Amino acid sequence: MAKPQSAAQRANRITYFLKGDLKRIQVAYIRAGAKLAQIRDEKLYRALKHDTLEDYAQRRLGLGRSALYRYLQIHDWVRRDHPGWLARHPKGFIPELTDAYGLMWIEQQLRDEHLGPQTRKELEALRKKALEGKLTKKDVEDFKHRGGTRRDSLAAVASSLRAIRRRAAALADFPPHLLRQLDALLDGLRSASGAVARAARFANPRGIQVSAAG
Repeated sequence: MAKPQSAAQRANRITYFLKGDLKRIQVAYIRAGAKLAQIRDEKLYRALKHDTLEDYAQRRLGLGRSALYRYLQIHDWVRRDHPGWLARHPKGFIPELTDAYGLMWIEQQLRDEHLGPQTRKELEALRKKALEGKLTKKDVEDFKHRGGTRRDSLAAVASSLRAIRRRAAALADFPPHLLRQLDALLDGLRSASGAVARAARFANPRGIQVSAAG
Protein backbone atom coordinates (compact mmCIF):
# COMPACT_ATOMS: atom_id res chain seq x y z
CA MET A 1 0.00 0.00 0.00
CA ALA A 2 1.42 3.38 -1.05
CA LYS A 3 2.42 5.67 1.73
CA PRO A 4 0.04 8.63 1.99
CA GLN A 5 1.55 11.88 0.78
CA SER A 6 2.23 14.62 3.26
CA ALA A 7 0.45 17.94 2.97
CA ALA A 8 3.68 19.51 1.64
CA GLN A 9 4.03 16.82 -1.04
CA ARG A 10 0.44 17.26 -2.14
CA ALA A 11 0.84 21.03 -2.20
CA ASN A 12 4.00 20.78 -4.33
CA ARG A 13 2.32 18.37 -6.75
CA ILE A 14 -0.74 20.59 -7.17
CA THR A 15 1.47 23.67 -7.55
CA TYR A 16 3.47 21.96 -10.30
CA PHE A 17 0.35 21.26 -12.37
CA LEU A 18 -1.14 24.64 -11.51
CA LYS A 19 1.87 26.40 -13.02
CA GLY A 20 1.32 24.45 -16.23
CA ASP A 21 -2.36 25.37 -16.30
CA LEU A 22 -1.60 29.06 -15.80
CA LYS A 23 1.09 28.99 -18.48
CA ARG A 24 -1.40 27.50 -20.94
CA ILE A 25 -3.89 30.26 -20.12
CA GLN A 26 -1.25 32.94 -20.71
CA VAL A 27 -0.28 31.41 -24.05
CA ALA A 28 -3.90 30.82 -25.10
CA TYR A 29 -4.84 34.50 -25.53
CA ILE A 30 -1.76 35.05 -27.71
CA ARG A 31 -2.62 32.07 -29.89
CA ALA A 32 -6.24 33.17 -30.14
CA GLY A 33 -5.06 36.59 -31.28
CA ALA A 34 -2.75 35.01 -33.86
CA LYS A 35 -5.57 32.94 -35.35
CA LEU A 36 -7.87 35.97 -35.47
CA ALA A 37 -5.12 37.95 -37.19
CA GLN A 38 -4.76 35.18 -39.78
CA ILE A 39 -8.49 35.26 -40.45
CA ARG A 40 -8.25 39.06 -40.75
CA ASP A 41 -5.10 39.29 -42.87
CA GLU A 42 -6.11 36.57 -45.34
CA LYS A 43 -9.76 37.69 -45.30
CA LEU A 44 -10.75 34.10 -44.65
CA TYR A 45 -14.06 35.21 -43.14
CA ARG A 46 -15.27 35.77 -46.70
CA ALA A 47 -14.84 32.05 -47.44
CA LEU A 48 -17.48 31.44 -44.75
CA LYS A 49 -19.88 33.95 -46.33
CA HIS A 50 -19.27 36.81 -43.91
CA ASP A 51 -18.92 40.32 -45.29
CA THR A 52 -16.81 41.56 -42.38
CA LEU A 53 -14.44 40.22 -39.76
CA GLU A 54 -16.73 41.62 -37.06
CA ASP A 55 -19.70 39.65 -38.39
CA TYR A 56 -17.59 36.47 -38.52
CA ALA A 57 -16.36 36.98 -34.93
CA GLN A 58 -19.84 37.63 -33.59
CA ARG A 59 -21.67 34.84 -35.40
CA ARG A 60 -19.01 32.13 -35.43
CA LEU A 61 -17.20 32.83 -32.16
CA GLY A 62 -19.64 34.83 -30.04
CA LEU A 63 -16.94 37.49 -29.85
CA GLY A 64 -18.05 41.10 -29.65
CA ARG A 65 -16.39 43.96 -31.52
CA SER A 66 -14.43 45.33 -28.55
CA ALA A 67 -13.12 41.90 -27.53
CA LEU A 68 -12.17 41.13 -31.15
CA TYR A 69 -10.06 44.26 -31.49
CA ARG A 70 -8.48 43.80 -28.07
CA TYR A 71 -7.16 40.41 -29.19
CA LEU A 72 -5.95 41.84 -32.49
CA GLN A 73 -4.31 44.82 -30.80
CA ILE A 74 -2.44 42.56 -28.41
CA HIS A 75 -1.42 40.23 -31.25
CA ASP A 76 -0.06 43.04 -33.43
CA TRP A 77 1.94 44.37 -30.47
CA VAL A 78 3.30 40.91 -29.60
CA ARG A 79 4.25 40.22 -33.22
CA ARG A 80 6.16 43.51 -33.37
CA ASP A 81 7.77 43.69 -29.92
CA HIS A 82 7.70 40.16 -28.45
CA PRO A 83 7.74 37.67 -31.35
CA GLY A 84 9.25 34.99 -29.09
CA TRP A 85 5.87 34.68 -27.38
CA LEU A 86 4.44 33.38 -30.66
CA ALA A 87 6.80 30.39 -30.69
CA ARG A 88 5.36 26.88 -30.50
CA HIS A 89 6.88 26.43 -27.05
CA PRO A 90 7.54 29.96 -25.73
CA LYS A 91 10.01 30.25 -22.89
CA GLY A 92 10.17 32.65 -20.01
CA PHE A 93 7.50 34.81 -18.40
CA ILE A 94 4.42 35.81 -20.38
CA PRO A 95 2.07 38.30 -18.70
CA GLU A 96 -1.63 37.62 -18.28
CA LEU A 97 -3.95 39.40 -20.69
CA THR A 98 -4.80 42.29 -18.34
CA ASP A 99 -1.12 42.77 -17.42
CA ALA A 100 -0.17 42.69 -21.10
CA TYR A 101 -2.23 45.83 -21.71
CA GLY A 102 -0.18 47.65 -19.07
CA LEU A 103 3.10 46.47 -20.55
CA MET A 104 1.94 47.43 -24.04
CA TRP A 105 1.05 50.90 -22.76
CA ILE A 106 4.49 51.34 -21.13
CA GLU A 107 6.22 50.38 -24.37
CA GLN A 108 4.05 52.80 -26.32
CA GLN A 109 5.14 55.63 -24.02
CA LEU A 110 8.79 54.68 -24.47
CA ARG A 111 8.45 55.33 -28.22
CA ASP A 112 7.62 58.99 -27.48
CA GLU A 113 10.65 61.01 -28.65
CA HIS A 114 9.74 63.86 -26.30
CA LEU A 115 10.21 61.83 -23.12
CA GLY A 116 12.86 63.27 -20.82
CA PRO A 117 15.79 61.05 -19.78
CA GLN A 118 14.56 60.55 -16.21
CA THR A 119 11.02 59.64 -17.22
CA ARG A 120 12.39 57.28 -19.85
CA LYS A 121 14.69 55.66 -17.28
CA GLU A 122 11.81 55.12 -14.86
CA LEU A 123 9.55 53.70 -17.58
CA GLU A 124 12.32 51.29 -18.57
CA ALA A 125 12.51 50.13 -14.95
CA LEU A 126 8.73 49.64 -14.86
CA ARG A 127 8.91 47.72 -18.13
CA LYS A 128 11.54 45.41 -16.69
CA LYS A 129 9.37 44.74 -13.63
CA ALA A 130 6.28 44.16 -15.78
CA LEU A 131 8.18 41.64 -17.92
CA GLU A 132 9.16 39.81 -14.75
CA GLY A 133 5.64 39.91 -13.30
CA LYS A 134 6.86 42.05 -10.39
CA LEU A 135 5.18 45.39 -11.05
CA THR A 136 3.26 46.54 -7.96
CA LYS A 137 0.60 49.12 -7.26
CA LYS A 138 3.11 51.13 -5.22
CA ASP A 139 5.51 51.22 -8.18
CA VAL A 140 2.78 52.79 -10.30
CA GLU A 141 1.70 55.28 -7.63
CA ASP A 142 5.28 56.41 -6.97
CA PHE A 143 5.88 56.88 -10.68
CA LYS A 144 2.69 58.93 -11.07
CA HIS A 145 3.68 61.13 -8.12
CA ARG A 146 7.16 61.82 -9.51
CA GLY A 147 5.70 62.50 -12.94
CA GLY A 148 3.25 65.01 -11.47
CA THR A 149 6.11 66.83 -9.75
CA ARG A 150 8.13 66.97 -12.98
CA ARG A 151 5.11 68.18 -14.93
CA ASP A 152 4.56 71.01 -12.42
CA SER A 153 8.23 71.98 -12.66
CA LEU A 154 8.11 72.08 -16.46
CA ALA A 155 4.94 74.19 -16.31
CA ALA A 156 6.69 76.68 -13.99
CA VAL A 157 9.67 76.95 -16.36
CA ALA A 158 7.34 77.42 -19.33
CA SER A 159 5.42 80.15 -17.50
CA SER A 160 8.67 82.04 -16.78
CA LEU A 161 9.80 81.64 -20.37
CA ARG A 162 6.49 82.96 -21.69
CA ALA A 163 6.90 86.06 -19.53
CA ILE A 164 10.41 86.58 -20.91
CA ARG A 165 9.10 86.13 -24.43
CA ARG A 166 6.41 88.80 -23.89
CA ARG A 167 8.99 91.28 -22.55
CA ALA A 168 11.34 90.53 -25.42
CA ALA A 169 8.60 91.00 -28.01
CA ALA A 170 7.81 94.41 -26.54
CA LEU A 171 11.33 95.62 -27.33
CA ALA A 172 11.43 97.28 -30.73
CA ASP A 173 15.00 96.21 -31.45
CA PHE A 174 14.87 92.65 -30.11
CA PRO A 175 16.27 90.33 -32.83
CA PRO A 176 13.45 88.38 -34.55
CA HIS A 177 15.55 85.21 -34.80
CA LEU A 178 15.89 85.16 -31.00
CA LEU A 179 12.12 85.40 -30.67
CA ARG A 180 11.83 82.41 -32.96
CA GLN A 181 14.30 80.53 -30.77
CA LEU A 182 12.21 81.35 -27.69
CA ASP A 183 9.12 80.09 -29.50
CA ALA A 184 10.94 76.88 -30.37
CA LEU A 185 11.92 76.43 -26.72
CA LEU A 186 8.31 76.93 -25.65
CA ASP A 187 7.13 74.37 -28.22
CA GLY A 188 9.72 71.92 -26.90
CA LEU A 189 8.58 72.48 -23.32
CA ARG A 190 4.94 71.90 -24.31
CA SER A 191 5.89 68.64 -26.01
CA ALA A 192 7.99 67.52 -23.04
CA SER A 193 5.27 68.45 -20.56
CA GLY A 194 2.69 66.57 -22.64
CA ALA A 195 4.90 63.48 -22.76
CA VAL A 196 5.37 63.57 -18.98
CA ALA A 197 1.62 64.07 -18.47
CA ARG A 198 0.77 61.08 -20.68
CA ALA A 199 3.29 58.88 -18.90
CA ALA A 200 2.32 60.04 -15.40
CA ARG A 201 -1.36 59.40 -16.16
CA PHE A 202 -0.47 55.72 -16.53
CA ALA A 203 -3.81 54.69 -17.98
CA ASN A 204 -5.25 52.94 -21.02
CA PRO A 205 -8.72 51.79 -22.09
CA ARG A 206 -8.42 48.57 -20.11
CA GLY A 207 -6.20 49.85 -17.30
CA ILE A 208 -3.21 48.04 -15.88
CA GLN A 209 -3.49 45.23 -13.39
CA VAL A 210 -0.72 45.15 -10.84
CA SER A 211 -0.02 43.37 -7.60
CA ALA A 212 -1.41 44.97 -4.46
CA ALA A 213 1.83 44.10 -2.67
CA GLY A 214 4.28 46.78 -1.65
